[in-house]
Amino acid sequence: MNIQLSVVLWTIICFVLLMLILHNLLFKPVLKVLDARREKIENAAAKKVEWEKAGQEHVAMLAEREEQFARERQQQIREAVEAIHQDSKRTVELAKEARMELVDSYRGYVEAEREAIMRRLSVHSSELATAFADRLTKE
Repeated sequence: MNIQLSVVLWTIICFVLLMLILHNLLFKPVLKVLDARREKIENAAAKKVEWEKAGQEHVAMLAEREEQFARERQQQIREAVEAIHQDSKRTVELAKEARMELVDSYRGYVEAEREAIMRRLSVHSSELATAFADRLTKE
C-alpha cells in the first residue's frame, strides 16, 4: 500500500472546506434556531412562573375579599337584628302604653257608669222606700 501525499493533502483540504461550508450553511442556522427555541422555552417558563404567582396572589386576594364580605355581612346581620330588637322593644312599649290608656279610659267609663247607676239606684231606692212606707201605712 502506497500512501500518496497529494491524495492525503487534497482529502484534508476537501474535508476542511466541507467543514467550513457545513459550519456556515448548516450548523450556524441550526444553532440559531435551537438558541431561539431555547429562549422561547425559557420565556414561556418565566411567564408560567409569573402567571402562577399572579394566580396565587389573585386567589389570596379573592379569599381576603370573601372574608371581608363575610365579616361585613355578619356585621350587617347583627345591626339588622339589633334594629329589629329595638323596634320590637318600642312596639312592646307602645302596646303597653296603648293598653294602659285603654284600661284608664275603660276605668273612667266604668266609674262614670257606676256613678250613673248609683244615682239611678238612689232615685229608685227613695221611690221604693216611699212606696214601701205608703204600703205599710195603708195596712
